[in-house]
Order: sequence, then structure tokens, then C-alpha cells
Amino acid sequence: MRVSIVIPCYNVAAWLPTSMDAALAGSHPDSEIIAVDDGSSDGTLDLLQTYAGRNPQRVRVLSQPNRGASAARNVGLRECTGTYVQFLDADDTLLPDKIRDQVALAEREGSPELIIGDYCAVMPNGLLLRTQALYDRPWMALIRTRMGTTSANLWRRDAVLAAGGWPEELASSQDYALLFAMLRNGARVAWDHCEATEVHKRESGSISRTGLRGNWERYIALRKAIKEHLVTLGRERHKEELATLDQYVFMALRILATYDLQAARRAFRSIIDRGFVPEVSRAITERYVLLYDLLGFSCAERALRLVRRSRPLAR
Repeated sequence: MRVSIVIPCYNVAAWLPTSMDAALAGSHPDSEIIAVDDGSSDGTLDLLQTYAGRNPQRVRVLSQPNRGASAARNVGLRECTGTYVQFLDADDTLLPDKIRDQVALAEREGSPELIIGDYCAVMPNGLLLRTQALYDRPWMALIRTRMGTTSANLWRRDAVLAAGGWPEELASSQDYALLFAMLRNGARVAWDHCEATEVHKRESGSISRTGLRGNWERYIALRKAIKEHLVTLGRERHKEELATLDQYVFMALRILATYDLQAARRAFRSIIDRGFVPEVSRAITERYVLLYDLLGFSCAERALRLVRRSRPLAR
């Protein structure tokens, strides 16, 4: 079974050799690599062309003006010929047997639309964080952000195309928006319990408050859409998922409220069910739950702000 490895590349010359060498060293016998340069200015395109020159039967290089990783993935998706696609971020690394073993799993499971894989996140300080999926519960895994990640998963090409491809309009949560679109289309999921992908977390520069706010707004909007879909499938059937989703959205709304309380209040009214009670956790104290029960979301958040402002500065 042919697998296409699609690599979006934007100014990744420092990381690209590791990911390319690992992809070329993979044990799966039938694969192609399509690398899409997304308007790089650091020598990435020259490096890709060097790889293509050395491996003309396996590596193709495409180039486009800078449009973002999702657009680059979609270009590779349209051009590739594999039954399955391995989307590989250029700073991530596949272990040698990752694709071979996931293809074998797909064949055993009747060619499902998604193979969800575990992975190891490599932090900038070298710390390793092992991340497991929430096995056998795709909707709950989606809600709790435990459904693999871009490079750890294997995606059936026709199912990704049927879901509309990668959402180019989103600045974040693109993989989870695509996973949602595929599940909504009835995608079958197989779970690979092996940790065969290293996802490297880069040091990042400062992000503006506007950018952070946008990330949380997209997070909330995606989960609102998930909730609306699950309700159409049956509230009782997805009772646990809906309850969990409300808790996750509530936490996101509290963060959004730090940027715009009115926007958070409007979202709360349109998403959270009446009678909702937040769970006590590391982020939500019993006192906050009591305040919420007495005053409601908006007034509780406003009261907390008044308390914080009234506290004297520490000397």
C-alpha cells in the first residue's frame, strides 16, 4: 500500500535534514515524499532540491508563495498518489517502522480513515513528554485533545479530501478542525498504541494578547460546533461527552473573559447548558464554584476582578 509523506516547509533549513533523513530511512517499502516549500528565505528550497537530486525516484519538491502550513499540506495532498498520507512537520521525526507498522494496522482494521498514534513531545529544554491518545473513544478524545497530532497520525487521502482538506483559514487548531470534519463524515478510527513519532517543540517568540485571544476564540468555536453536532446525534447517547465538553469550554471561557468579558458572556449563553456546575479542579476552587452558584458566570468573573484590583501590591 502506497503512502505519501507530505512535508510543508517554511524556513526550516536547520531542522529539515533530521526529518528528511528519517523519512527516507523508513522501512515501509512503498512511499513517496512530497515536500512543499512555502516561500522560504533561509535556504530551505535549495536543501530540498538537493534531496530531490539525490533521490529522484522518491522525492518531489513543490514551491509556492508563503500561504501557511495548511495550504502547503493541501498542495501536497492534491499532488500525492498514496492511499494514505503521512503529514510530517519538518521539525518532527518518524521512527523507522512508524509508517510500516501503521499500514499493517490499517490493513488489519479494514482501511479505516484515520490511524491515531501516540507520540513523544520533545521540549526545547530536552524534556520528553509522552502523550497517549484516549483510545477507543474518538469523540471524547477529540474533546479532550487526546487524538494524536499531525505527524503522529496516518490519514487516508480520500477521507481528507472528502472533509475539505486542511482548513487554510484557521491560524490554530487546524488538525483538530480536520479531525472533527472527518469524524462528522463518519470516519472510522484505528488506534496505534506505539510511540513512533517525536514532535519537537520549538522556542517561540512572544505572542500578542490579540493572537492569544484568537487562539482561544477558535478553540471555543470548534467545540461549539462539536457540541451542536453531538446534540444532533442524540443528547442521551453522548451525555458524557457533552458534559465533559461543557467543562472544557467553561475553562476556555474563563480565559477569554480576561480579554473580553462581554464576549465570554455571550459565548457562555450560547454554548453552556442551563444547570451547568463547574467541577472543582486545580484551576477552579470550591470558593469559585460557590461564587458562581450565587452570582452566575458574568458576575462571578466581574467580582473576581474587583477582588484582584483591591489587593495591595506585594512589597
